[in-house]
Amino acid sequence: IHHLLTHTSGLMSGGLGAAVSGRGKEARGTLARYIPTLVEVPLDFQPGSRRAYSGTTGFDVVARIIEIVSGVPFNEFVQTRIFDPLEMNDTHYDLPPSKASRRVAIRGRDMSGWFGETTYFSGSVGLSSTAKDYLHFQQMLTNGGELFGRRLLSPRTVTMMTSNHVGGLPVGRKGGPGRGAGYAVGVIVDPVVANSRRSAGAFGSGGAFGTISWSDPAEEIAAVIMLQQPYGAAIYDFENAVRQAIID
Repeated sequence: IHHLLTHTSGLMSGGLGAAVSGRGKEARGTLARYIPTLVEVPLDFQPGSRRAYSGTTGFDVVARIIEIVSGVPFNEFVQTRIFDPLEMNDTHYDLPPSKASRRVAIRGRDMSGWFGETTYFSGSVGLSSTAKDYLHFQQMLTNGGELFGRRLLSPRTVTMMTSNHVGGLPVGRKGGPGRGAGYAVGVIVDPVVANSRRSAGAFGSGGAFGTISWSDPAEEIAAVIMLQQPYGAAIYDFENAVRQAIID
């Protein structure tokens, strides 16, 4: 599990990750049906010997582990354990028809085949949400695991999740100098080396089309930006604006 959550498992994304997402949707499959087939896939490297982004495949394996341990489907687990307590009322795997008009378009992409009812509840893709909802989640982490008077995680667990666990491992497809990896989050180790506008110890994650969130414990802030295009200058402009708005 440590290797899966820190992208050091050898189960890379890219071609394999796309296959996982595609097959799940095309076959109307489930995590229970698909994840066991990964035993046929050779690892790209020995687990723990390097790190390379495995956001789809690795996190889907973790989602299946959660199903086995909890005894409930992954979508039900996150609904009852995360979305409901954090009042994330606009976060769905299957977006209700009454909310379909609120879904934004992705510039230059036909996303029509990505939405609709599914039985493959991925641990990394497939949710529809809002910036407000996701800020609830990020603020919970910033607060050390608590929001709205409800505790989801202990402060010690949040610290463990958001610490750098990869040391100086060689970097594969994602990461770079000055940056590390916690459990499902990237961590700023050295802001100068990383050319980051965030503080040392800041942690967060990002999606393929400009959905970025992070927490900066040193400044006691959480931030979310959701765009309609892949990473671009607007994200860095937003980070600069957040930093400049902080009054010591």
